[in-house]
Parts: sequence; C-alpha cells; structure tokens
Amino acid sequence: MNHLPIKNIKRIALGFGLLLGVLTSAQSQENRHEADLSGKPVYLYFRFDKALVDYGYMDNARTLRHLEELLSDRSLTGRIDSIHILSFASPDGDRKYNERLARQRSTAVKGYLVWKYPHLDQYRIHPHPQGENWRELRRLIAVDNRLPNREEVLQIIDRTPDADRCKALLRKLDGGRSYRYIQEKILRYLRNAAVCMVWVRPDSLPALPRPVSPDAESLNKPCEPPHTGMKTFPVRQEKAVRNVRAIKKRFLFALKTNLLFDAALMPNVEIEVPIGNRWSVNGEYMFPWWLLDGDKYSLQILTGGLEGRYWLGSRENRTNREALTGHFLGLYAGGGKYDLQWKENGYQGEFFIAAGISYGYARRIARNLHLEFNIGVGMLRTDYRHYHARDNYKTLMWQENGKYTWFGPTKVKISLVWLLNRKVKTAKGGER
Repeated sequence: MNHLPIKNIKRIALGFGLLLGVLTSAQSQENRHEADLSGKPVYLYFRFDKALVDYGYMDNARTLRHLEELLSDRSLTGRIDSIHILSFASPDGDRKYNERLARQRSTAVKGYLVWKYPHLDQYRIHPHPQGENWRELRRLIAVDNRLPNREEVLQIIDRTPDADRCKALLRKLDGGRSYRYIQEKILRYLRNAAVCMVWVRPDSLPALPRPVSPDAESLNKPCEPPHTGMKTFPVRQEKAVRNVRAIKKRFLFALKTNLLFDAALMPNVEIEVPIGNRWSVNGEYMFPWWLLDGDKYSLQILTGGLEGRYWLGSRENRTNREALTGHFLGLYAGGGKYDLQWKENGYQGEFFIAAGISYGYARRIARNLHLEFNIGVGMLRTDYRHYHARDNYKTLMWQENGKYTWFGPTKVKISLVWLLNRKVKTAKGGER
C-alpha cells in the first residue's frame, strides 16, 4: 500500500478548508439576501390624538431621511413589490375612537408617501390599521422594572378580557400611580405606524434605519401584521389584496350658518365645496323678511354671494390636514335688496359688493363639525330710497333718492360648519 507524502496531505487539507469557507460564505450571503428580501419595518411615531406625519417628533426626522434615501432612487423603487403600513393607537381612551385614529394614521402615511414620491405605484401601498396594540403594551411593561406594581398590572392585563374594564382597573390600581407611569413613559411608543417593504429581488440594498424604540428587539420583528395579543379584542384589518372592494367616506360639501346673524334673527345658509387640497368655493344666502310690532319695524333683506378661497399652508401640511381647516384667503362678490324701517323712518334699495378680499380660519371642534372665523373688506354700493311711514304705518311717503358707497369691512362671520360625506367603493386596494 502506497502512502501519500505529508506535503500532499497538507495541500488536500488546505484545499478542503478553502472549499468549506467558500460554501459557508455563500450560505451566509444567501441568508443575508433573504433577510433583505423580507425587509425590516421602519417606525413613524405620532403625537397624542394626532394623525399627522410630524417631522420633528421623536425619531421621525431620521426615519424620513432614510426613507428619502431609499425611495428617491427609482432603480430601487422599481424592485419594490409592495409597501404595507401597519398603524396603531395606544390603549387609552375609547376603543372605537382608537380604531378610527389608527385608520387615519395609516391613511396619513400613505398620503405622505404618494405625495413625496409620486413615482411610487399607490396601488402597491396597502394600509393595515391594527387598533390598540395590547400585545406590545404588555411586552413593554414586562421589561420595565421601574413600573410600580408591575406584577399586578400584568395580572390585570392577562386576566381581564374586556378592554374597557381592563383600562378601568389599571386606572384604579394604587390610586392611579401605575397608570400615570404608563401614560408618561410607555404609551408614546405605541402610537406609531410601521412601514414594511417587500422586495422583488434579493439584490444589494441600502440599510434601512433603526428608529427609536424602547429596545432593539422590538425593531427587529419580522415584517408581518402583528396581533393585538388579546383574543377578545376584535381588530378590523383592511385587506391588502388589490381586487378587494372597500367602503370609505368621501367628503362632498359643507353646510354652514353664521352664528352672529342667527343671534340677530337673520336666518342664513352657506354651502362650501372643496376643489382639491388648496381651493374651495363658498356660496351664501341670507333671507330675513320680518315685519315686527305690526308694520312699525321692518327687517327685510335678501342677499347672496360667492367666494373663492385659497387655503394656506405647505403642500405637505395641506395633504395631511383635514379638508376645510386652517387659514385661508378669499375673493368674494355679491348683492341683494333690503327694506329697513325703524318706527316712522325707513330705507329701501338694492346693493351690490363689487369686490372684496377676506381672511379666515377654521378648525375642527367635533367629528363632523368645524368652527370658522371670517372677516372681509371690500366696496359696497347701494341705490336707496328714503321714506316716512304715515297712517299708522300703512302709507309710505317718499322723501328722497340717493346713492351711497362704502369701502371697509363688509362682512364678519363666526360660522358653524357641518361636513357631509358619502360612502364610495374603492377597488384594487387603492383609494379614490
């Protein structure tokens, strides 16, 4: 039997080692590509009771900068199969309201992505509102040694299937001491939206950001829709299938009334219709037609007008802001007729407002209610007839005719606004 020289044995061992190293490296590279293919979520955080993408809140600035580095490259965005937005609300307050808030947050993030990166296919961006994130709340409580009565808090969460009762018990525990700590230190991490990307090919991709979080482990979770963790807490999810038809609300117009005129017994009505994010058209009609104390006093006015409005604010803010809210500038015109009498003296005539500019501000005060403040400056011109009432106010004696022109404030409004919506069907996973 021939024996191989020692030198040959060493060469064979060295070659086998190199081959093993190459195979190990290839396997490691393959695993890295698979991780890149799944994509890790990046988190955007929201302020309490807000659904706006806030660049200056928590670590959102760094997250948005990294998203810009990634999504601004069209060669990379072409490799994106889909983007999923999982949005949450913290488990404080009303559960149904929190579910609506979670939906608003996912819609806001999608709106931001569509506005910021118009080359993205909006039908590949799928919102998944998750509601209250009880599972993450329990996990954060379990790892926080500084929480007072931590074990009792965990027992309440684990043993109380009803969400409302669970919240009530947490508020009562130790005079509210534990719940105050949860509100101050933990709940802000649950008001977020996770943006997950699914890539077409496992090519080399830029690293995604690692946003702020209570710990690193929570940011390295797989890109899958998380569960709320409590079986009896139903969570409604929007399907990511493109052909699924969904129901959503579309804003149509707003009905309004000027509270100042209402207080003066002057009935009025307005209708405002939005045109995109920046423009709207407002029409108004006022129609008091009163004879008081017999014919002694007269308040008879019929007037109408139109106003075009331009809503102020940056493009990003207007995209995320609720319709018909914020500051605006307007250009208005109108006219009408009147009969105003105080005891024996009265005036009749017709008038018109040639032109005027206005400034206003509107804000939301309830679910479908806004409060609007508006002041206008313009030119008013009227042809009038002056008269005296005789024969127990049955006969009018004409005294003189005249013209009058006024330049200055021509309207002041504090209006109650009621927003009307209609439900529409959407297809292909997108919003119309």
